[in-house]
Amino acid sequence: MEKKKAVLLDVSAMMFRAYYANMNFRTKNEPTGAIYGFVNTLLSVINEFSPDYIGAAFDVKRDSLKRSEIYKEYKAHREAVPEDLLRQIPRIEELLDCLNINRYKIDGYEADDVLGTLAKKFSEMDVETYVITGDKDLAQILDKNVHIALLGQGLDGGFKILSSEEDVIEHLGVTSDKIIELFGLIGDSSDGIPGVRKIGPKKAIPMIEKYGNLEGVYENIDKLTEIPGIGKAIIKNMEEDKEIAFLSRELATICQNLEIDFQLDKMGFQMDKHKLYELFKELEFKVFIKKLGLEEETEETPAKNIQRTFKVIKTKKELEKVCSDFIKNKRIGIYYTDLGIGMSSETQDLYFPFAKKSESKIGENISLFGEPTKKSDENEELDIQSFFDEYKGNIITYNLKKFLNQGIEISNCDMDAMIGYHLISSQTTENVDVPITKLTNVVVGDYSEKFGKEKPENIPEDEYGQFVCARSYGLLEMYNILYEELKDKDLLKVLEEIEMPLIKILSVMEKKGIKIDPDYFEKYGVELETALADLQKNIYEIAGEEFNINSPKQLAEILFFKLNLPPVKKTKTGLSTNEEVLETLKNDGAEIASYILDYRKLSKLKNTYVDAIPKLRDEENRIHTTFNQIGTVTGRLSSSDPNLQNIPVKSDEGIKIRQGFVADNGCVLMGIDYSQIELRVLAQLSGDENLRAAYNKNMDLHSLTARKIFEIPDSEEVGREQRIIAKTINFSIIYGKTAFGLSKELGISQKDATEYIDKYFSQYPRVKEFEQEIIKQTEKNGYTETYFGRRRLIDGINSKNKNLKNQAERMAVNSVIQGTAAEIIKKVMIAVYDYIRDKEGISLLLQVHDELIFEIKKEKLDSYKNEIENIMRNSVKFNDVPLEINTNVGVNWAETK
Repeated sequence: MEKKKAVLLDVSAMMFRAYYANMNFRTKNEPTGAIYGFVNTLLSVINEFSPDYIGAAFDVKRDSLKRSEIYKEYKAHREAVPEDLLRQIPRIEELLDCLNINRYKIDGYEADDVLGTLAKKFSEMDVETYVITGDKDLAQILDKNVHIALLGQGLDGGFKILSSEEDVIEHLGVTSDKIIELFGLIGDSSDGIPGVRKIGPKKAIPMIEKYGNLEGVYENIDKLTEIPGIGKAIIKNMEEDKEIAFLSRELATICQNLEIDFQLDKMGFQMDKHKLYELFKELEFKVFIKKLGLEEETEETPAKNIQRTFKVIKTKKELEKVCSDFIKNKRIGIYYTDLGIGMSSETQDLYFPFAKKSESKIGENISLFGEPTKKSDENEELDIQSFFDEYKGNIITYNLKKFLNQGIEISNCDMDAMIGYHLISSQTTENVDVPITKLTNVVVGDYSEKFGKEKPENIPEDEYGQFVCARSYGLLEMYNILYEELKDKDLLKVLEEIEMPLIKILSVMEKKGIKIDPDYFEKYGVELETALADLQKNIYEIAGEEFNINSPKQLAEILFFKLNLPPVKKTKTGLSTNEEVLETLKNDGAEIASYILDYRKLSKLKNTYVDAIPKLRDEENRIHTTFNQIGTVTGRLSSSDPNLQNIPVKSDEGIKIRQGFVADNGCVLMGIDYSQIELRVLAQLSGDENLRAAYNKNMDLHSLTARKIFEIPDSEEVGREQRIIAKTINFSIIYGKTAFGLSKELGISQKDATEYIDKYFSQYPRVKEFEQEIIKQTEKNGYTETYFGRRRLIDGINSKNKNLKNQAERMAVNSVIQGTAAEIIKKVMIAVYDYIRDKEGISLLLQVHDELIFEIKKEKLDSYKNEIENIMRNSVKFNDVPLEINTNVGVNWAETK
């Protein structure tokens, strides 16, 4: 007979983790992030462990703890519970009541003690028990029936389960019964348990292994020097801190014999659908209402029970057998991996293994499917494209671009869930398991835990296929919930009109790639090598010896001890040698600091670009970067493998790197970028009359700002340095730079920087008002909105921590302006692609923020240039500010800038 299962919840650990993960979730009346995250975790727990019983343990106030009576510093250093979290605790209690989950809180004792006592009682009744916590100390209560499930410490952010002594040793270095001995020696700073000075796990574990416990260690204290790393100084500390060691052990010991009203038959749980519906409705948790089917009848209804089938499909014949039924489905979910594709309807899962492992190599279409031995009707090579051509329903997938880059054309995908979830959550990671777990009840399972590090050819196709199809089915189940969330947040337009059309365009750009001249990169690499060798020689001459310039420790010794330069900044590991420190030393006249800064800059250029880029070229010498649609929280595209958006723009070295990107034979490169697009966005959105007038009269905004800041009369010209400072200030306002930050960038006093910013706002008064409006709206909603409706969740906007609050305010302002500019570029890319898609001799190769790079046949340049310029000026139009562009043509990328 299968054992019954129990789950015990460490409520404090769960709600703190949930609070910090969802800080800006709120209704108009109250914060809700901790409650939302708690519900999510609780549903994951129920899905993963399928418990028969659940209990929830709460902490009490620190000053009432018996441990605080023993040691007044116990947990004394912990910060007070954030006000917003305190407000949510009654709601979490209400949630548990809606599920009829028993709540436990014992005066004088912590949740750990309650969990330990409940776990022991369940274990004595032979109930398999999982304690859900973030506290490693709880591993001391492990026994044959008690397991510890550590929150967020498993693969992909799931649970790390400690079920055996081997697991505990791997996690903490000792067996469960020795944990209190370990903490007696090392203490636990998170709980304010002192331990013995200067003793960490490396020293403590060998002592415990050899002598068993504190008593054994202290009985043999004279023999401890036999253990490597234990010297007389350590032994002296141990002798002096003996009482502290035994006190620390007592503080770390979890009580397992509290008096608790425990009746097994009352430890079950049951959802009160009506109460839960009312609670979620009040909290505006529409996702959970749909996920749990609460919007239907509030009385108990039978759980949805669909009989699913699973098949591995390798041949055309096998596909034909299932295709006629499968193709009738109105919507299917599909999921791509390098080993195969999962496809799910409401009742059926199909897995299509690749004939060979796909490396997802951009720019190369390869035959992925089937393993025919002969051309027979039974084993004809599978052509999955024909299925997608024939299927007329709607598709939901995750990262559609992966299909397109492998030459699989899918025209009827109505949602890429990766982008849809990014729009509602601001998530920038590509882990499909996160939205499936948060939005559905589908259990995806842990692939890594199941198959470990086996090579792909050793993984059973049917088992692996089940894992892939769990994700394709999860996507299908997610669709309605995600669609409603997007609809409720007015984000469908952003998804359908901007992001979905862009996927095809980015795929075409990635597959086309941009050509490089490998000989040029090789020559430039030699040039950099020579420059680095000269810099190294200069550095060694000043230092008076050779050393590892890339070692912060060795560099600090040279700068601050041998050369006696004044230390600027100290870190936990010693004296800092970061860029800020070196700039300070350089400004103070230290020549070696100047050489080291140049050395680091050239070394980074060589390693990151000049050496690395040619290794990524294909047989036609083209580089295929990857454009990431969810790579930033503002909506900007990012680039990776290689990152072509990060090449320095203004430096001579950056220009030289761009010279290595060239047009194909018989072609030229054309670069078009927007002139000061973010400042133009600021002028439009803020409504500032002076900013708008400057752009409508085609004035030089930076010179205009300089005149105001430096009080330059119209009869005099603006100096070059004055214009540079004004330009820096104009852009600093967008990024929310403070007077302190501006003073550092310009190398001026903070007083002067403050004066410049004040004069800026007196010249453009509506800008300040506009920024304050953004901040107030974000404080109210917890998110920003761009001109086109994209949202970004802003952490810390209501924080009482001044630094966090100021940072959140800067992010809020920047997100509105930069996000709007990013969407203008995306809209323009869609319009441009619609124009060039059927044209010959022209390709869109790159997007670098406000810049588009085209490759055009020389003879076609004149016929395309004017039309594309017209599209970029007019496909997005503001009412009050013109969008101007700059066009440059050349044989390499540097000439297009």
